[in-house]
This record gives sequence, C-alpha cells and structure tokens, in this order.
Amino acid sequence: MSSTFVTFFQTASVIVAITVLKVGCQRLENEDRFPSPRIVILGATGVGKSSLANVLLGRDKNYDGSGHRDGCFKVQSKLDPVTKATCPDRGYFLGNTSLSEFTIIDTPGFGDDLVKEEKTIENLVNTLKNEIKYVHLFVIAFKQTDNRMTYALRSMLSLFEKMFGRHFWKNAVLEATHWNFGADSQRIRASADPQVTREFWTGEFNRILRREYSVDQDIPSVFIDTYHDHNNPEEVREFQSYTTDLFELASSLRPFECKDIEIALTEIREMQNDINKLQKETNERTSIIQNLIEEREELKRQLKNNDIEFVPPSCEPRNGGKTYCLNNKCYTPTETALIAVATLIVGIMFGVIGISQFKSQCLPDEKEELKERDRLQQKERAQRYRETNGSTNTLDRSSTQLIQSAPDVDTMEKAKPAYTHRGIHETHC
Repeated sequence: MSSTFVTFFQTASVIVAITVLKVGCQRLENEDRFPSPRIVILGATGVGKSSLANVLLGRDKNYDGSGHRDGCFKVQSKLDPVTKATCPDRGYFLGNTSLSEFTIIDTPGFGDDLVKEEKTIENLVNTLKNEIKYVHLFVIAFKQTDNRMTYALRSMLSLFEKMFGRHFWKNAVLEATHWNFGADSQRIRASADPQVTREFWTGEFNRILRREYSVDQDIPSVFIDTYHDHNNPEEVREFQSYTTDLFELASSLRPFECKDIEIALTEIREMQNDINKLQKETNERTSIIQNLIEEREELKRQLKNNDIEFVPPSCEPRNGGKTYCLNNKCYTPTETALIAVATLIVGIMFGVIGISQFKSQCLPDEKEELKERDRLQQKERAQRYRETNGSTNTLDRSSTQLIQSAPDVDTMEKAKPAYTHRGIHETHC
C-alpha cells in the first residue's frame, strides 16, 4: 500500500514538472551549454549544499563527486569543507530523463578561512559573470536549526547583497536543510517555545530581511530533506511537493543577469584592510623617528670630532619660580591686588582733574553769558515801554527814574538768583 502511495506522488510530480517545462523558460544565448532553468545553491559551510544539488540531479545524496574537480558535488561526513570552487552541472530534474535538462551550480561554503573565502568570492563572481551569465533562482540554504540570525549569517547575507545587488532577492528562495518530517522530529519542534513551525521559520527570516536589508517582499521557502526516509509516505510526499515547488519557481522567474555583479569584500576583510592601513602608517612614523635619531647621533659625533662641547637644553623644574623669588623681589597675590586697586584710584583722580581743566579752558564762561543776557533783556523792556507810550526820542521823568533805579547786573549776582541752562529764575524776597 505504501509503495503504491509513493509511486502515485512521484508520477504526479513528474507530470507537474513536464507541464512547467512545456511552458518553457526564456531561451538564452548560452542555452546549449547551460540549459534553463539555472539554479545556484548558496550557503555556509556544512549546510548540505552539495547533497541538495546531487538529489535535484537525481543522484545519491552521498555522491562522491566522480568526474568533477575541486571537490564539486562531493559529499563527505568530515567537518572540513569539500567544495573548493564554483561548479556548474547539467542533468535531469530528479533524474527523470523524460524531462528536459536544467543547470545546477554548486558553490563553496562561506565562513571559512579569510584568504580562502576571498578566493571563493572571486571564483563565484567570475563563473557566474563570464560563464553562466544568467541565473533563474538563488537557493540560500540554512540548517533547520538556524532559526536565529547569528553574526555569521548576517555577514553572509550582506556579502550576497553586495555581490549581486538588492534586486537579486526577487530571484531568491530560502531552503531549510535537514528538516525532517518524521514524527519524532515534528514532536521535538512542537515542544519548543515558541514552536518551530515552517511558518515561524520563514517568518523570522523574512522579518530580519525586511528590517536589516530593506527587502520589500516576502522570500518564499522550501523544506527539502535530502535525507528523508523513502519508505515513509509522508516524508516522500513532502519531498516531492517542495522539490516540485522549487522547480516551478525557477522555471517561472525572469532570469537574473549577472553582468553587473561585483567582487565584494567581506566585513572581516574590510576591517583587516583598515588594520593594515594603520599598521602601515605606524611603520612610516616609526621609520621617521628612527631617521631623526640617527641624524642626531651623527651630529653628536661631528661635534665631538670637532671638539665642540654639546650642551643639551635644560628643562627648568616646575618649582623654578620659587627659586627665582628667593633671589629676587616677588610680590604676593595680596600685594599685587592692592597695587592694582591703588593704580585704579590714581587713574580715576587724574581723570577728574583732566575733565575739570578741560571745562575751564575749553568751555565758554557762564557768568559772562548771563550778564550779556541780562543787558539784552533790559534793552528789550525799555524798547517795549517806548513803543507803548508812543515816544521814540524822550522818556518821562518817572520812566527815566525807573530805568536808572534798575539794579545793576553785579547787584543781581550778589542777590544769588538761581540760574539754569534753560532759563533764569528770579528770587523773590
């Protein structure tokens, strides 16, 4: 019963794949070498990229990489990385020869030694840019346990975005490797807090991508378990379902052109470059100091050879001021303050005297001005009186007596009237 069930789903998956291929991908200029769709598998070291590539090509998950150089498509249980270069291969989807061929590109893992990683990036960029030229789907593989974004994963995703640009996310899919659909595995994931479901795993990664990389769309995910149990109908069904989804997605996407991708430096290399720059500057300054020391020693030797005594400059101690005051007259702070106050007072006195002298010498005499003003007022009164009585030549006796009896200006001054600059105020007794 179970074998019939598995065969049914395998046949259904093949029919779906054939339907997709009948629609056809956009035919590209190098289609004869790299048939479409073209799928690149990216990820850290040890996540199972080569196993996934082998299974999609219909090979055993533990394929030994026969016929491929640089460890491409080779799978082993050792912790050391196996794949050393970016390697394309063509084949039939899940090994079904009734379908058209497609291209799978296996890549080295990221997160190894810095120098090796730089070579990995350079080889990846050159292969995709100069040979593959077009990619339909970037499969970014993570382990199912990578449900939290570590620094290593962030650095890797930043590196991909630097190399391919922000638009490559439209041709990307997330793959959770080793996601087993057996009862025990599902029970363990369900007992976690929060439960590690497929929706939770996908949502966490998309949330981080939106927040840290400004990805404006949800990246789809697949859960292809290359180590699934072929005798377990549910595991086979999930495997067939997700592999078909992957192939359909790759066949439906518009190809990503690789002509503009660049060789990006990792964050570690950028920091290393900064360290190297600082080290270089330090070495240059050290060399300058060493040269100055050698010049000084050479000058000293020349002085010695010419019997010239070299007296190094002396630095006076901080208490040199006390020694000076013991031998010379110094003022205390209080004495200095008193001298300053006395100087201020003397300055004010000289200022007052100077102003007084200026007024007496340069300003007009106020007494003479007052006398002249009184004479003018008397003449005006006499003139008004003559005009009132109609006589211009003679005055009557009483008027004459009145004018003659008018007090003299000096007498008025002795009476001490109150004067102001604006007018004259008479004093009434």
